[in-house]
Amino acid sequence: MNRPAPDKRSPLPPGSLRARFVLGLAAMLLPPLLLSAGAFLSLQATTGAAQKVLEKAIRGFNPVAHTGTLLLMAAMPPNDYLIHGEPSEREDFARLSRNVDQSFQESLAEPFALAEERELLLAAQQEWRQARALADHLLALPDPAGNPDAARDMERMDAHIDRAANTLAQVLDVIRRGMDQALAEARATRQRLMLLIAGAFVLGLLITIGGTLLLTRSVLAPLRSLEEGASRFGAGDLSHRVDSGRMPEEVGHLAQVFNAMAERLKEKRTALEALATHDGLTGLYNHRTFYTLLQEELARATRFKRPVSLLMLDIDHFKRVNDMHGHQAGDVIIRGLSELLLRQARAIDRVCRYGGEEIMMILPETGLEAAAVIAERLRAAVEAQSFDVNRGAPVHITVSIGVASWPEADSAQALVAAADTALYAAKNAGRNRVNQAPDADGRVAAC
Repeated sequence: MNRPAPDKRSPLPPGSLRARFVLGLAAMLLPPLLLSAGAFLSLQATTGAAQKVLEKAIRGFNPVAHTGTLLLMAAMPPNDYLIHGEPSEREDFARLSRNVDQSFQESLAEPFALAEERELLLAAQQEWRQARALADHLLALPDPAGNPDAARDMERMDAHIDRAANTLAQVLDVIRRGMDQALAEARATRQRLMLLIAGAFVLGLLITIGGTLLLTRSVLAPLRSLEEGASRFGAGDLSHRVDSGRMPEEVGHLAQVFNAMAERLKEKRTALEALATHDGLTGLYNHRTFYTLLQEELARATRFKRPVSLLMLDIDHFKRVNDMHGHQAGDVIIRGLSELLLRQARAIDRVCRYGGEEIMMILPETGLEAAAVIAERLRAAVEAQSFDVNRGAPVHITVSIGVASWPEADSAQALVAAADTALYAAKNAGRNRVNQAPDADGRVAAC
């Protein structure tokens, strides 16, 4: 955590602003009464106004950020249903959509300082309603896989979700701008205070110099520290914290409120990043992140002329496992399989859940033959593993694995298609085996 060092120049101990003013008056001996009253009221107004803005920002930030999290979660069931057609995705989406609707209602119930915030939130809600209508239509299809109209509707739904998320981000930006405006007003008040202090310097002559410097260091330094923290926070540095240990009580409380808000926002951003890139059941990279990682790895392989391979794993007779032991047992097996693959994977490999019981492994610096060896090792490890699903005897499963490699397949789509073809060839050949995609000469090897 980035914590600024305490200001060791100030000889005054931490305390309230009132105590510091008393010490300043004693140091200056004959301070002008108007200066002390004006400086005190200015500081009180600055800290009070800034504190209200920050507290209001916290009340507005949390519901809007939570709504963004729920939006990303609600987009997952329709995408999974389009790929695998599992009826359970309808119930998941119905539950998540109710949560999104409720979160929008809670966000709209918050008092906003600007009408722009409410208008943006209403626009995001409208985008969500259009996305929800498309999702309901998709989930009502009996067999969406391979349906081009369904694929286009899914793209439209994702576009509405993205626009809704971007609009919510604009709401957060508006709130941040309100904070910046409040801090600008605090800076203006500080400038007025400096003018009062300058006037005291003229009126008090030499005897007021020491007291003025003491008052400036002890009172304005915490405000400058808070202003610097707000600037870094506004620039996106959510790890920065304001040291409130040597601040006056009022400003110290404001710094604590600021730090608490920064910590909550940092946690929410981390959670959003995890939700956007990882699968909720297994913790593996999700379908969307898989394609991002694969494109990056293919770009690197193309640039440096290095091989890269792809494994597509599918659990054999997984429907039979669900029918015999229940879907919860199926989830336990998928999680256990994911953990096994992560243990077996190299540090440079990337393990991703493609959807349902299908798992992808990206193998950098690995040609087709070496990838087939790795795949065979994984297949054997899975066959030897037992899974405790709390249903009596441990459950054993097998997997079929399709292997494809670049440059035999020259794009991400071609690589996935080649691995998929090899996987289905392994299935048709009896399952529990590894099958390679054809190499550059058209030869096919089965392991």
